[in-house]
Amino acid sequence: MFKSWVRFCLTIIFVCFLIVGWQAKIWGQISLSEANNRNNLPPLEVIRYGSIEVTWVKSPLNKQELFQIAAPTVIDRGNLEPNSLPVEIRARNIEALLWLTVRRIKGDIVTKIFRPELAQKTSVSAQVITSTLNNRYIVQIKYGENSRPLTIATVTQTDVDFYSQNPEQIVKEWRDILQQKISEIEYLYSAEVIRHRLKQAIAILLLIIFTSTVLSSIYWWLGRRQTKLQLQYEAGIEASKSATVKIQTEIAHDTSSKETITSTANEINGLNIFGRQTYLQQSLGIYRSLRWLSVWLFILTWYGGVYAITTRLPILMRWSETILSQPLELLAIWFSVSLLLEISKTFIRRSIDAWKDNPYLSFGESQRKSLRLTTIATALKGFMTFVYVTLGIVLTLALFNISASSILAGGAVIGLAISFGTQNLVKDVVNGCLILLEDRFAVGDVIIINGMDGFVEEFNLRLTQLRNSEGQLITIPNSAIAEVRNLTRLWSRVDFTIEVAYENDPDLVLKILEAIAREMYQNPEWQDKILESPEILGIESLSHTGMKVRVWFKTVPLQQWLVGREYRLRVRRAFEKHDIVIGRPQWVNYGAPLGERDNLSGSE
Repeated sequence: MFKSWVRFCLTIIFVCFLIVGWQAKIWGQISLSEANNRNNLPPLEVIRYGSIEVTWVKSPLNKQELFQIAAPTVIDRGNLEPNSLPVEIRARNIEALLWLTVRRIKGDIVTKIFRPELAQKTSVSAQVITSTLNNRYIVQIKYGENSRPLTIATVTQTDVDFYSQNPEQIVKEWRDILQQKISEIEYLYSAEVIRHRLKQAIAILLLIIFTSTVLSSIYWWLGRRQTKLQLQYEAGIEASKSATVKIQTEIAHDTSSKETITSTANEINGLNIFGRQTYLQQSLGIYRSLRWLSVWLFILTWYGGVYAITTRLPILMRWSETILSQPLELLAIWFSVSLLLEISKTFIRRSIDAWKDNPYLSFGESQRKSLRLTTIATALKGFMTFVYVTLGIVLTLALFNISASSILAGGAVIGLAISFGTQNLVKDVVNGCLILLEDRFAVGDVIIINGMDGFVEEFNLRLTQLRNSEGQLITIPNSAIAEVRNLTRLWSRVDFTIEVAYENDPDLVLKILEAIAREMYQNPEWQDKILESPEILGIESLSHTGMKVRVWFKTVPLQQWLVGREYRLRVRRAFEKHDIVIGRPQWVNYGAPLGERDNLSGSE
């Protein structure tokens, strides 16, 4: 593990060195050109009209647009001249002075809430006035009779050129707009309005908490109901498998009634079990969609509630427009990604179900197909999740004015470096796809890989996990799988062999084994586990230990061990009853006298 990380880090350093060493000059030229282009373009909030640039002055209370100001065009904002002031800087200065006015009007919020009579005595009233300074018209705000006015904005020659009006008209318009906004601010920060809006904000917060609690309860209830339906669905699948195997066993036993049994199976399983499972599957899809909807309703409840609170409290109004712009767009992006993901998963799930053969009417290849399609659906869902999440990340970066192309270019370089250190991962994925397409095994099979056997508990494109008889979880990368022995593909077999002594009658031994096998095959308890009539192959070989007899049972997958144990138990009891002797090695005692050796041959 340590060597892999060292190799990975060295690979990244080597690739970065090559890129920097070979293309430093080119990247430098590109960076300079991009920097020049960025400096030549005005900010997003600035509109350029030839030699004039215009922007809005916004209210510091709620970012509402008040009036426009103009300034000479600045070509290179990265290299400003001493007397050159970009229009956006001028607008920010005006907004800062307006915010100072808001702070003076706001005063002590706590005093206005709990001591309104004291706050009324110390409250400040602002008045917007116009004046001239150095032969220029200016807008000022005056606090009281004896205070010195605060200059807010100056009408420049560029403003006159942009508005095409007299300076007196421009300054009066600015004064009226600012006076209206100042009066609104004084009203909002009055003691009575603050107390009233604070009560409204508390009511909205309580409503948010109540709605969130209801939605959380609905989400929890839907989860419990979904789990219950999932258990019923899985139980129905097991019941349908048992019924199918039982009917197939009856068909194998009595060929004369095959058509009658098949029609009965189709009627029972096709109308009842299949219909019930279809209903449960549709219900599960509805509950999944409702849970997804409840999650987004929970998010939208808090988002809408927080926005409503910011619009009610004056102290928070400055963030209301911010909450309504980028966070709303961010929610829209990820809601769309989530919706597309849910639609894609539903489409994949329904397509997979449409491709499956009816698993309730037959057992065999349809079950294998079901397992394969389930694994394919899981892989497709993971791929679609990766694609949509990547798309959401790119759109999020674009929302925050982060160049997605530079991120992707950097990701390509990193991906090149990672590819050198993660070759085994690529092999795992490729081999996993081949295993899936060739149907070597699936979840639920018992297999032997590289001498390790176990039940396939988890399989994906990256690795395979087996659970052996001791309960150990064995994880094997798919690239390490060279040979697979599947013990439960479609059907399984009990390979029973036993050696009996030569003094036994071979015909009697075979007759006993056949009688026991036929008895088990006809027993209702074992009919659903044994697919065909057992085969008594006869005497397999002769050796010094005895005669080896072989019997085959064709069973349902995963039932060969249970059938084999039962058959061995019955054989042991039958042999004891009929005095059948098990084969044993033949010994010769070479220490006996020469005349007795022939008599001891063949004895223990």
